[in-house]
Amino acid sequence: MKKKIEIEDALKHLHDCDYRGRASSIESLAGALTCDLEKSAELLASLRAKDLVTSQASAFQLTPKGLEYAREVVRAHRLYETYLARKTGLSETEWHLQAEKMEHLLSGREIDEIAEELGHPRYDPHGDPIPTADGNLPPNQALPLTECPIGWEGRVAHLEDEPKTIFQSLIEAGLAPGMQIKVAQRQPETLLLELEGRQTTIRRSAAENVMVSSFHAEESYDPEVGRLSDLKLHESASIVELSPACRGPERNRLLDLGIVPGTEVTLTLTSPSGSPNAYLIRGATIALRREQADKIITKKRKGTTDERLSS
Repeated sequence: MKKKIEIEDALKHLHDCDYRGRASSIESLAGALTCDLEKSAELLASLRAKDLVTSQASAFQLTPKGLEYAREVVRAHRLYETYLARKTGLSETEWHLQAEKMEHLLSGREIDEIAEELGHPRYDPHGDPIPTADGNLPPNQALPLTECPIGWEGRVAHLEDEPKTIFQSLIEAGLAPGMQIKVAQRQPETLLLELEGRQTTIRRSAAENVMVSSFHAEESYDPEVGRLSDLKLHESASIVELSPACRGPERNRLLDLGIVPGTEVTLTLTSPSGSPNAYLIRGATIALRREQADKIITKKRKGTTDERLSS
């Protein structure tokens, strides 16, 4: 089993390099697997012997057989992460660790059953595309956030889940795949970002682990969107969407409460501590904690209480 895990982890690294347009080598594999160069060279020799990779000079490339095998492992990993995100309350920082174990244990039938249960998702919770049962993947069109100039607008495409500490810092900063993002300022060590009505600052070293993609032709950054938690007493707003950061049982509960695009919401009562607050939603008064309201993207109605009082 240990040898199988080593081979599959090596194939995943080579696949990731190929998909992102990076060169793979003995050194890059050693770094990815945290092993010495001798062990890395042995693994690559084993992959060549099994007709899974070819080499030219110091670079390595997957053969068609190796690509098929690699995408089976990638598919298992990303589907299992998606399962954990949607069906369990497990922390985001634990998804990758659990999927790293299960990708080597799941059978093809079990993987297909998970895909069926989840409705054949196209992307995992980190924003990575999930290979189809036939091994197909869309081309990679994302670019590093660090390459984006001031004023650039688009969406978060992917958050790298390793190292775990940097991934956790990105989550705490409010980033999630699928989220609208705008680069407001760039400093030598930090970036100031606008994220759907909020501003956050992240270190440049963390931004290197964020991949982004440009808007489609019909899309643009909407500066008028905000969070439900920003409403003042008696103000109303229309639901735009649930934040991509809202997942699993929490997302299902909010949908069950009628919090869907187009729904009108009014803040009717605030608590002294600021959380929970009461909102009128589809004729019912519903209490939501601040961390829940933070994950509901809204657009404030014109003619709200504040505007009428100022007229």
